[in-house]
Amino acid sequence: MSLRITSCSLAALSVVALFTAHGVVAGEAAQAKNKARDVKSCAVCHKPAEGQLRAFFDSVAMKSQTIQLRFDDGAEVVAFDKDTLSIVNATVPGNLEKSLRAIKKGHEVRVAYQEGLNGIKKISEISIKPAMKVPAEKQLKVEQVEKLLTGKEKYTLVDARPAAKFQEGTIPTAINIPYPAFQKNLDKLPKNKAELLVYFCAGVT
Repeated sequence: MSLRITSCSLAALSVVALFTAHGVVAGEAAQAKNKARDVKSCAVCHKPAEGQLRAFFDSVAMKSQTIQLRFDDGAEVVAFDKDTLSIVNATVPGNLEKSLRAIKKGHEVRVAYQEGLNGIKKISEISIKPAMKVPAEKQLKVEQVEKLLTGKEKYTLVDARPAAKFQEGTIPTAINIPYPAFQKNLDKLPKNKAELLVYFCAGVT
């Protein structure tokens, strides 16, 4: 049995190859789109998880039931169902619209989603990052830290920001222990548990 290849069959093979290559490229693009992407500030402490996004809240449209999220490289619109959406750390428990409208632009949020057939992510839950609360008796003012640096009291000052930020500049005498690397740097902490231990970061959150 012999195989005869004509110009017509070659053209057909070329078309098949073209569509196959297009399918591979399209598949790769879809995978890249579905790949979890979090804003860099969230990635310092959290690992990307499938079906979740960490981003900055941008705006909400109740009529179309959509939320715009902001990432380091742009924005994305996600859909929700007002009858089933769950809010973690809601400002006004029991009132979805007021809770969503109370989220300030630029606030960090995490959403759980499923990809729809139209490529739009539909979220089932939105978690609002709560404000960090430190008891007043455990807080230090800038003036008190300045006094520590010039005084004789023994202390350990820890810069909890990422290493790159630490290298750009820090408070004199501070050591760097970023949160994700905390367990690996326990030996840097004072052995005397009564010694003053001061942590600082880029802000109260």
